[in-house]
Parts: sequence; C-alpha cells; structure tokens
Amino acid sequence: MCFRSKRASSESKDEGFLLADSLLSLMMLGIITSILLPALIVLVQYDIKTKEQLEFNRQLFIELKAYEDFDAFKTENEIYIVRQDEICGKSKEELCLRYQE
Repeated sequence: MCFRSKRASSESKDEGFLLADSLLSLMMLGIITSILLPALIVLVQYDIKTKEQLEFNRQLFIELKAYEDFDAFKTENEIYIVRQDEICGKSKEELCLRYQE
C-alpha cells in the first residue's frame, strides 16, 4: 500500500511535467506557423516573379539578336514596347528591362 501511494504521487508530478512539455511544444508550433510559414510564402512568390523576369530577359535577348541594330528593333518589333529608357512586354507591362544607349 505504501508503495502504491508513492507511485501515485510520482505520476502526478509527471503529469505536470507533461503538461508543461505539451505547452512548450504548442508554443513552438505556433512560432513556426506564425513566422516561418509566411516567410516561406513570400520566398515562393519572389521565386515565381524572378523566374518570370528571367524568362522575359532571355526572350528579349533572343529577339534583340535577330535584328541587326537597336533602331531596327525599335521600329520593327511587335512583341515589346520600347520607351525612353526601358523595354516592356506588351502582354505583361510589369515585366520591363532598363537599358542605356
């Protein structure tokens, strides 16, 4: 009987430790969810925009190589809008490349 009462008291001490351990785990999960998940979403969006810009730059480079000089590119191309200091795509005007003559 005496052994059982000691065992019961040690189990109650373990239950308090398990509660604190569970709360600590829950706090860590909350930190991971509230900080790291939004950061991951931002990085994925940045990666998508970077890939789009890279594809635009590659396509523009290929188009520029097809013309003999830049003035011919300005007048004859139908895919890009050539402004004073930048070249933008007609389909997506947010994709632009700055240039200097």
